[in-house]
Parts: sequence; C-alpha cells; structure tokens
Amino acid sequence: MDLLPLKSNLTPSHNELLPLSVYTVGTEIQPPLTRMKGFSAHQLFLTLSGAGQFRRLNVDKDKWDILHPGQLLFIPAGCAHEYMPYGEQPWFVGYVTLLENFGEVLSRWGFGSTPRLLQLSDVSLFTDRLLAIWQRSGNDHDPWQTTELLYSLLLAILKDTSGQTSLRTDAAVPPVQPVAPAASYRASVVEVAVRFLHDHLNRPITIAGLAGHVGYSQKQLTRLFRQSMGLTPLQYLHQIRLKTARHLLLEHPDMTIRQAAAYVGLEPVYFARLYKREFRRLPSEELREGR
Repeated sequence: MDLLPLKSNLTPSHNELLPLSVYTVGTEIQPPLTRMKGFSAHQLFLTLSGAGQFRRLNVDKDKWDILHPGQLLFIPAGCAHEYMPYGEQPWFVGYVTLLENFGEVLSRWGFGSTPRLLQLSDVSLFTDRLLAIWQRSGNDHDPWQTTELLYSLLLAILKDTSGQTSLRTDAAVPPVQPVAPAASYRASVVEVAVRFLHDHLNRPITIAGLAGHVGYSQKQLTRLFRQSMGLTPLQYLHQIRLKTARHLLLEHPDMTIRQAAAYVGLEPVYFARLYKREFRRLPSEELREGR
C-alpha cells in the first residue's frame, strides 16, 4: 500500500446525528511514540509490514506485545500507551482513528476500554476501506460517506475475527468520560485544535497546517486561541511539548535528551533552548538532579 499522509476531519459536522465519526486516517513509517495520557480518539492500528511492539503504561510496564504484519490493534481513547518499531525493518502501519459521539456501538462490538490485538485473515478488508476513507477525508471531508465506510470497516473486522480471542489479556481500564459539547462553534474550533496538538505533538506541526485542518485562517485561529487560552497556538504547542518531554525525562531515567526531543517533535539544540527558557535549567541539569 502507498504512503498516505495523515488527513484529519477536525471541523464538527453532523456529530449530533452520527454515532461514530472519523477523526484521522493515513499510513506511515511509525516512529517510537509515548502517550502518557493516551490519545483522544479510539485507534484502529494495522501493521502492514515490519513489526512493532506495544505496551500499556501504568499496567504491567514490563509486558510488551509484538505486532506482526496483518495484526490489528485497537487502542481505546484515554489509554496511556507506548509503541515503537521492533527489529531491523521499518514498521509500516495504517490507521483510522474514530470518535464515538453517542451510544455504545464499540463496546457492544467488543471494542471497549481494553486494547485488543487481532489477526486479520485478509489485510485488504482494512486497506481498501482505509483508502476509501482517506480519499473522502481532509479538506473535502464527506462525513456521511466516511462514517458509512467506517461502519463497513468495523463490520468487516467483526466478521473476519468472529470467535477469535484477543491476543491481549490485560485488565480493563476505566472508561473515558465523554467531553461536554462546546458552547459555540468558535469555542469548538479551539477545542479541536487543542486536541489535535495534544494527539500529534510528535509531528512537524505548522500553524498554517493547523489552521488548514480546522478550516480557519492563521490570523483567525490565533485570535481565537488568544481569547480562549491566553496563548498563541505556537506558544501552547511549545508548552505541552516541553511539559511532556520533562515528564518523560523524569519518569524514564535511561532516556537520552535526544530521544526526549524526538518524542515531542523537536530538534535537540532547539529543544534545549526552549527547555531552559521554560524551566530555567537545561535538560542535562534536570537529568543530573533527577538521577
């Protein structure tokens, strides 16, 4: 399957009518990633080639699951987790992330508050629908068609894996509490932008790109951000990147500064400069005191 750059459907559209909606979709060579608070949406995550390893944080930290080609991983929203390539080959994955707007569709179909790892007998069941969802996402997003295709994807997965026991046996995590609906569309624009920044802080995000995702101009988005958050989008992005990196350095004593910078999408020298400006000390000083 070809590389399909991430597309997102951030602008609220018919979410009051559609029980499920597509949040992001694409394929990529997956880098290492740690999400201390999980992802804001449910993830369907298929290994296309190579292999990866996955673990839940705060639940049996030494337990890693190896993800092989053809295996589908469901990660529920809010589940703290970490994954990275396994072996020498690049880890090529396809993903669809989805929001459950109301109802209990996913839990009734076996996708609840616990990660599930399943083996597909036919990868095209996933990739053909992923491509169709991707083609209808982004700037020309059609929420009706993407939701219809999402249901088709989930039903195909259910039929293909019917009777199959999940390869994961971890205890369930508490269900994620639903987010209250935004008071206005303008407020929701900032909320979805903030959610996107938290979910993708490891990616090379530009404010122009973020504005394009939410369908506003850079000037409009910056003004709304200042009104709501007291910061520009770039200032907010730097803040959450630095706080995440600091947490990683303190919680993972073996992690290098270069690795922490890469985990939050920053070049090491620039990362050190921002870190000192924010915390009044260099990352190296933080590590020495922490150890």
